[in-house]
Amino acid sequence: MVKEKYSDLISVILQECPDADEEEIGLEFERYEKEFLIPPEDAVRSVLRKFQISSGVEVENSSAQPSRIEKKVERFSELDADDKNVTIEVSVVNYNPRVQKVRGEDRQIAFGWIEDRPWNASSERERWEFKDWGQKNETLIPGSIVRLEGVSVNEWNGKKSININQTSRVTIVKEGIAESITISSEPLTINRAIENEGFVDLVARIISVKPDKIVRRDGSGEIEIFRGVLADLTGSTGFLSWKKLEFEQGDLIKIKGASVRKFRDTPEINFNDGTIIEIYHDSEFASLEELANKSKKKIADLRNGMKGISITLQVESWNERKFIGNDGEEKIVRSGDVMDPTGRCRLTAWCEINPSEGDFVHLEGARVQYWQGSPDLVIDDLEQVTNLSDQPWDKIDPENHWIQVELSELVNGGSRRGIETSGTIVSVRNDSGIIERCSECRRVLRENNCPEHGDQIGEEDLRLRFVVDNGISNASLLMAKESAEEFLGMKMQAVKDEISKSGRMEFVTELRNKCLSRKVSIRGRSIVDDQGAMILSDITNFSDIDPKKYGKKIMEKWGLVI
Repeated sequence: MVKEKYSDLISVILQECPDADEEEIGLEFERYEKEFLIPPEDAVRSVLRKFQISSGVEVENSSAQPSRIEKKVERFSELDADDKNVTIEVSVVNYNPRVQKVRGEDRQIAFGWIEDRPWNASSERERWEFKDWGQKNETLIPGSIVRLEGVSVNEWNGKKSININQTSRVTIVKEGIAESITISSEPLTINRAIENEGFVDLVARIISVKPDKIVRRDGSGEIEIFRGVLADLTGSTGFLSWKKLEFEQGDLIKIKGASVRKFRDTPEINFNDGTIIEIYHDSEFASLEELANKSKKKIADLRNGMKGISITLQVESWNERKFIGNDGEEKIVRSGDVMDPTGRCRLTAWCEINPSEGDFVHLEGARVQYWQGSPDLVIDDLEQVTNLSDQPWDKIDPENHWIQVELSELVNGGSRRGIETSGTIVSVRNDSGIIERCSECRRVLRENNCPEHGDQIGEEDLRLRFVVDNGISNASLLMAKESAEEFLGMKMQAVKDEISKSGRMEFVTELRNKCLSRKVSIRGRSIVDDQGAMILSDITNFSDIDPKKYGKKIMEKWGLVI
């Protein structure tokens, strides 16, 4: 078996040492791989030297030989299958450690994905697998950019990968946001498992599971899958199984070799053919009822891409709309605004449900998709909805339902509606004032041109743009026409007349004199994405004292005259 595994490498040794025993050569390669964690391809020189010496062949002193030439590259495409001593900067996508027994001792190896040209856009990068034989877990942190020195290329079945050896050097060029990987053979908690993409082992209880189907991209048919929710005391997450599951709701299972993938903004655990799933027995593990209650979501918890959501809501408004689908048939979609004590969002139903204003409903298996930048709950089946006769909380007044959220929490969380926050205005954008929008898509025109519809005769609108800061975090603040008119205390036509008379920059200068360094209270909704946080204001008011009025008051108090 050893001879077959290392047959290609054994033949290389036999060319130089024809009298050597094939079985002994194979065992030597196995020893280097298991005891020293050195890939067989990188051990050829050492194995050859050993058998040359044992057969009486004169061997040159290695110290007299020139060192291998370093090969510096920027792209994986520049590497050949036999390249050694390679230097390259890469971005670490994930790092998946494994602890295995070797001759009674725990040995660590790890594997994952890395991308070349880490300073370029992700669309311009190439992704390769790597294997870490040198316990570099403290430097190969997901999200970081590192310089690899002294690594080698491995090729198997025409697919190349990188070997990071014990002698390789890994230097952090830019730190990632994740913590260094802790090497352990123990299963991870759910909260720990979903921090990064990669392979994980975990123990969890099935909160829900149901069969589903996915249509193939080429339209050639459907793929049967299973969806559901897993939970432990640290949290819950959705899962997607590409293989048949013979487990039921409430089963406690041990999972080995699952993969974590992000769907939109939400991590999801994937089971494939290589994933091992088995019933696990632990009398102290939390019960289904306890975990189901902990797994219930609130509006503040919603993120784009979530599935299998259990949530209770109060209906604020409800309506239905008819439209013609792509198949030419008339369809009905029902939607409305819903609330809970943590905020508000939209609910869209592709089934016949007609709640009244003020009704309480409980949803099971709902999903989240973004609508105008904010989370939108979606249900597809009437069985997902339960009307509640008992009120879970005192009825919320929609007119006064604003959730106080610190600016830092807002910036570091997800998009939300119905929030109230505060901050200090630290910047007023030059494009504040009268703008022109495309009459078709409402985008702002640049030199009378719309990126989508070309040259346009624009429709005038009023918009103010600021940056607010609380000393820790900052966000863009945008006021549309109604909010801007109320904030300025003047109508759009008056703003237009002032700009026509004095010029835009004079208007912006006056706005800066009035607003900079002033603290404001903001009500509206937030949009948080990769580009940062933006608050769309419904109402914005100054919450501090006007410096001029305060100064005048002090002067009057002390009888000062300037």
